[in-house]
Amino acid sequence: MGEARALQLRLTAGLLASAARLVPIPFLDDLLREKALQLLVSRTLLAHDRTYGSKRVASLYGDPHGCLHGCLLAVVLLPIKLLIYPFRKVLIWILAAKYLAKDLCEAVLLGRVLEKCLAEGRLAEGTEPASLASEADRVRQAFDNAIAGTDLRLLRGVLRQAVRSVAGLPRAAWHGLRSLRRRGGEDADPAADLSAADRAKVEAGTERIRAALETPEARAYLERFDATFRENLAVLEQRAGSRPGS
Repeated sequence: MGEARALQLRLTAGLLASAARLVPIPFLDDLLREKALQLLVSRTLLAHDRTYGSKRVASLYGDPHGCLHGCLLAVVLLPIKLLIYPFRKVLIWILAAKYLAKDLCEAVLLGRVLEKCLAEGRLAEGTEPASLASEADRVRQAFDNAIAGTDLRLLRGVLRQAVRSVAGLPRAAWHGLRSLRRRGGEDADPAADLSAADRAKVEAGTERIRAALETPEARAYLERFDATFRENLAVLEQRAGSRPGS
């Protein structure tokens, strides 16, 4: 996958993940955010000739604690979520550009580290399922550690400014998410049902964000994040006694 197409995929996934916050049904919003990131993972895998399904490496985009933990937490939090949900949705619409930048930030960084891991031979085709799942867990943990150890304000600010420069982008992303929900599947095209106007907004937003990430300051920032991720992954691999592709 070329750099431009890879970035387009990351930005699309980030737009969809952010739009999922606007879904007016408790917990469905979280499921759709996960589905948007799954789209990012599955298409990146295919671009690097990995033919196994994205569910084999579900920790890259899903709940790191697993389904049981997520279900139990959902039951405990359901009354609280139902109570605050209407107010939360209003606040999210008001702060749409802020949340959009936050989700774009996660998708951009996750897509970058996954691209690099696959190019280096990690998560290799033919790896035994349990080993593949363990390796995906380490990649995700290294990513989360790098996120926790990085000041994301600069990148979020760059993305927020780019998003705000395109009026109506959050609503266009919302329409794309509805298309993804209807079509389903890892090969679904979220842009298939977009109107010409919405498609133009998404394309304009993507171009503005791409330009913002091409500045020397943004490039240096992304390279520093890459280095932090590599350091964390090396420590985790050393502890597990693993090597890339093992």
